[in-house]
Amino acid sequence: MIDHCFLRRSTLLGAVALLLAAAVSTPALAQSQKYPDRPLRLITGFLPGGVSDVIARVLGERLGERLNERVVIDGRPGAGGMVSMEIAAKANPDGHTIYLAQPVVSIAGAINKYSWDVVKAFAPIGLIGASMTLLAANPSFPASTPKEFLALARAKPGTIDYGSSGYGGPNHLAAELFQVMAKVKLNHVPYKGAGATLPALIGGEVPVAVLPLLAGLPQLKAGKIKAIGVSGTKRSGAAPDIPALGEVVPGFNYQSWFGFVAPAGTPRPIIVRLNAELNKILDSPEIREKLSSQGVDIETSTPEQLGQLMAEDVKRLARLIKETGIKLE
Repeated sequence: MIDHCFLRRSTLLGAVALLLAAAVSTPALAQSQKYPDRPLRLITGFLPGGVSDVIARVLGERLGERLNERVVIDGRPGAGGMVSMEIAAKANPDGHTIYLAQPVVSIAGAINKYSWDVVKAFAPIGLIGASMTLLAANPSFPASTPKEFLALARAKPGTIDYGSSGYGGPNHLAAELFQVMAKVKLNHVPYKGAGATLPALIGGEVPVAVLPLLAGLPQLKAGKIKAIGVSGTKRSGAAPDIPALGEVVPGFNYQSWFGFVAPAGTPRPIIVRLNAELNKILDSPEIREKLSSQGVDIETSTPEQLGQLMAEDVKRLARLIKETGIKLE
């Protein structure tokens, strides 16, 4: 015999269970439907005037237009970008904080800088592109080509100072890798971002500097600094007249990637929307021309592809640091 009271109770309990399940699963959806409900914060790790600042302002403005909310650039320089990374990782994961990630994430992961997993601390949104590093010099510096620079560095080991945008940052790492592969010794002078390194180079405080290509191009065009080479095996499409350091140091190649990420736990619907908006922005001919002409090779991705890139870059840098003996703390 069928117990109809039991069936009614079961049906009622089932309905209650479904309602409870829906209540648990809907906050993220409800949140994403209202998103954004206030200005967004876009965190960067270096001073105004550097590559991060330029990319953030160009993309932040367009993202704000598409989301109908203001995007506030929050620059937090220090420790080669790691100060900003910590702040972003610990931010509220509600979609209103975005971080302009780059190799500092990979470096921190490769040297086990923190007790927590750096890559897993973020929810990837999408890749923006990559840029080469520029080895530049004050106009008075005697060497003007990669070949001349190598000859001078080998003739006077340990006597050439070079500036970078911070100890342990991607530009420093590129310089250290170059020294190992070229068998030369330079003296590192760290600054707080490319925005601080450039004035030091122009003013002759340091004779040589390793800079993001994007940050150095305007000063090159103005004749305030001169280019020695870019950090690739081939020349950059944005600056084809500048020799590649890989032309004289076979196999040398180091490029910085850029991408948007959010704190881990950011609702998936928000991540999906931000990825779609970012890719649409990067597909704009105006944005592509604006960034590409300054040294950034645009490349879009899914959140998963950016996550894979970040994880693989950590492994690559960890192997590189171990094999070359580069000391990053």
